[in-house]
Amino acid sequence: MTNPIEQNNEKPELDDSQYNFIEHRDPVETMMCLILAAAYLGLAKYCFTPLSITRNPQLLANVEIFFCSIAALSIFIGVRPYFSPSGLQISRHGIKYQGPYWPRRRTVNWDQVERLYLSSELVIVLYRPDSTKKRTWPMIIPAIYLGQREKMVEVMAKYSPAEPIMMTSPALISRILFALAVIAFIIWLLELIITG
Repeated sequence: MTNPIEQNNEKPELDDSQYNFIEHRDPVETMMCLILAAAYLGLAKYCFTPLSITRNPQLLANVEIFFCSIAALSIFIGVRPYFSPSGLQISRHGIKYQGPYWPRRRTVNWDQVERLYLSSELVIVLYRPDSTKKRTWPMIIPAIYLGQREKMVEVMAKYSPAEPIMMTSPALISRILFALAVIAFIIWLLELIITG
């Protein structure tokens, strides 16, 4: 039988563990982005002479700027993880997240969280920064950039005070339709640039 005095002196242990999920840097992805950039720069060089013969400076500028912009964007996407990697920290206090395309870290405490949507590809946190106001703000975490995504979902579900809503990934047909819509938009944009 335990002594009541000893039992009162025992304090419950607080979970001070912190889980860090950092973006993985894949050199293959970086090389593929650089190859894509080189291909677009090659297209820009290849199209320069035929377009300059047409003596249409607006068409020349539009096509060259488009190809060079895509090449620059590919280079930026390829080298970004080495300069500004995204990271997520989860503890019993809350979430700290630094996204892939903004340098500042955002902090959300668990008592501010209203709703939590979880999947292994995307996490959406609806939180209220000011408890006196009714407005909620979204924090969108693209988990596809982070390593150990399955464990991240498990840890967030463990610490979240609100019951998380589990989301499923889109079906294969939805992904194909979305990819086709993006390709159609790019073709339409190219046609608009060339005819404009």
